[in-house]
Amino acid sequence: MIDGGTKILGVLGWPVEHSLSPVMQNAALEAMSINACYIPFPCPAESLGQVIAGLRALAFVGANVTIPHKEGVIPYLDNLSYESQFTGSVNTLYWKDERLVGTTTDATGALLNLEANGVSLSDKRIVLLGTGGAARALGFVLARGDCLGTTGQSLRFTVPQITILGRNEAKAARLAAEIAAATRSSTRMDGAHLRDFAARGRDAELVINCTSVGMEPNANRCPIEPDHLRREQIVYDIVYRPRETVLLRDARRKGCVTVEGIGMLVYQGAASFQHWFGRLPEISAMFASLKRYGH
Repeated sequence: MIDGGTKILGVLGWPVEHSLSPVMQNAALEAMSINACYIPFPCPAESLGQVIAGLRALAFVGANVTIPHKEGVIPYLDNLSYESQFTGSVNTLYWKDERLVGTTTDATGALLNLEANGVSLSDKRIVLLGTGGAARALGFVLARGDCLGTTGQSLRFTVPQITILGRNEAKAARLAAEIAAATRSSTRMDGAHLRDFAARGRDAELVINCTSVGMEPNANRCPIEPDHLRREQIVYDIVYRPRETVLLRDARRKGCVTVEGIGMLVYQGAASFQHWFGRLPEISAMFASLKRYGH
């Protein structure tokens, strides 16, 4: 029921019709009996400031931010989380001490998905494939060694080594150095070219694809040569369209443990929900809503 007390949340993007966030978040709100609705806000870049001002005036609870506004929204906010200061990207808006804060829950969502699939991060040597925003966010949180857990408590871990592999070796090395400087952790950071996976990924226990390679409509591609994977490795692809990418399919055939990216979508949304309402939603309701929509 929508009534005079219904609160407003939503997702800002252009276009935004493809977003699955309204499906998940409204299912979560209903399951938690919260009097709020989550709607898409189609917002061209030139209107972004006006839309944020309008949402402030309407006393909105919070919002998600998607392409192309993850960077452009920053000048209209009062504060940024440490993660967003480092990544230069925002996907969640929430209120703290009457100030509108921007943060990113992408990395937290990815790690919560691993936790939910029984993957412990502690003492794992990790290879990140890619040098874009996802790798930047994940590398930062992994090196820092903590994020919100599925119980609502902080999840802490120690990662001894992270190797970033990209199509541009210099960029991969630069990102590794930036993460090391920003986190000042004991994690050993390294960067190299994707073609070096056979040598650099040999000792890794966990391989995470942070690229868009394998995503529809180019679903027949793979970021690495799957023959170089080892049976003992865990392979995680944050791509969720298709749910089983070429990388995951071939890794499964090699005997690797595989983790699909659809869970990252749900858990990053759950982490946003926690910022808005101070508690995690019913995850099962969010997964069920996506299943009804064929995901």
